[in-house]
Amino acid sequence: QRRGLVGSLSARARRVRAIAANAWLQAIRQRSVLVLVPYTIVLSGGALILRQISVGQEIKILKDLALASMDLFGSFAAIVMGVDLVTREIERKSAYPILARPVSRGEFVLGKFLGLVAALSLNLTLMLVIMALVLSAMGDSMSAPLLGATWGILLGLVLTVAVALFFSVITNSVLASAFSIIVVMGGRFSDVVRNMADVMPGVPKALPRLLYVALPNFQNFDYKLTSVYGDPIAFDTLVLATLYCAVYAGILLTLAAAAFERKELV
Repeated sequence: QRRGLVGSLSARARRVRAIAANAWLQAIRQRSVLVLVPYTIVLSGGALILRQISVGQEIKILKDLALASMDLFGSFAAIVMGVDLVTREIERKSAYPILARPVSRGEFVLGKFLGLVAALSLNLTLMLVIMALVLSAMGDSMSAPLLGATWGILLGLVLTVAVALFFSVITNSVLASAFSIIVVMGGRFSDVVRNMADVMPGVPKALPRLLYVALPNFQNFDYKLTSVYGDPIAFDTLVLATLYCAVYAGILLTLAAAAFERKELV
């Protein structure tokens, strides 16, 4: 019986890995790495301008620009790919041959998620290399706080993919994109959401609290300002942020898989 369970789990893992590899290839074919072009232009242009200005804070400003651009372009790619790679396959019915095989819809969702995360991780790694090269040209180098901030950005992108996949399963591509942007923006400005009742007296007091708890809190992953000033990021902080991301993404993927099981493909 134990061998049968191990064999079943091994077969599931192989199917998920195959779907993830296919999703990764799809992301590359969609030229997801093209986000590196504007990132390189922004970072290189910023370095040239800062060298001319010479305000004495060039390195700090450049690091801030590099991390902010990494977060912005990565989030854009996460939403676009997260929505497009699932809804497009459903709308074009190209997912039907895969689902006709002994592949559960939960495995399909998980495989797509892992493939997209792998593609975004590649993008982020390449951005990190570009940032290191530009900093080296400016007479500086990478540091542990910058790596910690980059890990926080990756966690935010992982959660963004989970949000986009969830909405892509339950609605069409246009609404999925809109809902994903709203949720991600709400999570990035969670403090504003929490204090909504202070600026909007007509709002029920329980609503901001509910939204604050329900929305993904992307501020848990934001270490950009800390790293720019060279302050260390506690290892415990990174571990807790990683656990938060894993739990929240796991809940979203579970809900997405359950919704996909009930979804009629016509």
